[in-house]
Amino acid sequence: MERITKILITIVLFLLILGWTLFVLINPEEIDLVSDSSFQTWYWERRGLDLVVLLLLVFAGALGIAAILPMEEE
Repeated sequence: MERITKILITIVLFLLILGWTLFVLINPEEIDLVSDSSFQTWYWERRGLDLVVLLLLVFAGALGIAAILPMEEE
């Protein structure tokens, strides 16, 4: 991998982590005592993990497609 590609990937990851951290700080999650403590209820109320996994899958798919495409000759 080229040096510029590594730098760009590092910058994108840093910005994603920074954005997630700011989101968590701005929107603190409330701790509540719910009488229905099933996994389905918990998962439906806190969908952040699901969204992160979906984002990573879309990103991995985009990188996979980019890896299949031929390199551009300079």
